Amino acid sequence: MQPTVLTSPQQTSHGDTQTSSLYHSQLGESKIRVRRRDGSWTALNIAKIRAVVDWACADREVNSIALEAGLTTRLRDGITTREIQDNLINCALEMCSPDEPDWRYIAGRLHIWSLWKDTLVSRGYQYGNYEIVAKTKIDAKQYDNRLLTYSTAELQEAGSWINPDWDTDYDYAGAVLLTSRYLLDDELPQEAFLTCALLLATVESPENRLPWAKRFYEAIAKGKVSLATPILANLRVPGGSLTSCFILSIDDNLESIFEEITNTARISKNGGGVGVNVSRIRATGSWVMGKNNASGGVIPWIKLLNDTAIAVNQGGRRAGAVTVGLDIWHLDVPEFLEIQTENGDQRRKAYDVFPQLILTDEFMRRVENKEEWTLVDPYQVKEKLGIELAELWGEKFEEAYGLIEAELDREITLYKRVNARELFKTIMRSQVETGMPYLAFKDTINKANPNKHVGYIPGVNLCVAPETKF
Repeated sequence: MQPTVLTSPQQTSHGDTQTSSLYHSQLGESKIRVRRRDGSWTALNIAKIRAVVDWACADREVNSIALEAGLTTRLRDGITTREIQDNLINCALEMCSPDEPDWRYIAGRLHIWSLWKDTLVSRGYQYGNYEIVAKTKIDAKQYDNRLLTYSTAELQEAGSWINPDWDTDYDYAGAVLLTSRYLLDDELPQEAFLTCALLLATVESPENRLPWAKRFYEAIAKGKVSLATPILANLRVPGGSLTSCFILSIDDNLESIFEEITNTARISKNGGGVGVNVSRIRATGSWVMGKNNASGGVIPWIKLLNDTAIAVNQGGRRAGAVTVGLDIWHLDVPEFLEIQTENGDQRRKAYDVFPQLILTDEFMRRVENKEEWTLVDPYQVKEKLGIELAELWGEKFEEAYGLIEAELDREITLYKRVNARELFKTIMRSQVETGMPYLAFKDTINKANPNKHVGYIPGVNLCVAPETKF
């Protein structure tokens, strides 16, 4: 089909865009046909387009006529309503600037409008039937059947709380992220938030559940509370994992290595981020089955974790997220610091994990005093001295570390002495070049641990924040 060409609106001397009578005439006389989302055809109705534009621009500091003007050059015979909507969104995004940032909210509203229309076509209704939505999705095994602990009357009352206007508070990036990663098929944003709120309140007493659910819903829907990815994505799904972060430790044997790699994959599949401590794994040049200089160190196993994070994403919603931690006394620390640089053997690089170096107070004291630091192989330390160095922190670590250094060149032969301050400079140089590793202070973490009776904390996960000083 040949597109019907329309002239653009005229500019006034004041710079405001106005629609000329010729423009109105051309639109009225044009034979532009539009294909609706349900496949039917209709004549182009400029009044409907203008109504949507005015709705999207309401209460925002933008010129709605400018958006109309950007659209008219893109109209053609045979255009679909989806293309019209997409063109409006693109026009709004093109006009976004530091001087007119509100256009990103206009684009967000238009994206939500498109979602509303798609949902109407696919299921026959938009908002207003939450009870039906809940029961339909429970039957389809998309919603957790714990929702059925609420009566029909309670679900209907909960549905009355929904405010569709809260869908329009997102900018374009937020609207796209919400709809593409977190909503189920034929689901609207407020239905997802309400379902999460109702499920969160199921632990309350029957007489208090609805009041709490309403408080939860309003807090979530108004953006006063931001739900973590696993909660927003998995809470309403049967059997979904709600935990964001996990910490694993790998032992120095094949069974443990592959078991924890499998666990990493399973956690990532269900939306969790993983911190993996590899400090127990024997160092490069260590013994394997009695053979000297046979071990490849921690790097090959980190590469497997790296590829696992790529291969097993978080339920299709975002990439897998894995941080790999290594204690500062490990003999492989120098190569670990090069794991994301561009130089060196690319076969021993891992660019998709987040390297984490675990420091001790003793190391930092030696940095301050410009003293020597000893890098050792955990396998030989355990075999010769019976010390599991990765489990120790604080005074017990300092005592054990002193014993290890006292046995250098006697029981301990696989080691390297470095200047602590120079090593710390290398760490900082790597951070400047690659942004990594980030640092975890093991003694500080474990001193603050309120559950010392359960065990020690080997490192941190992805969610650690600098202000915690961990």
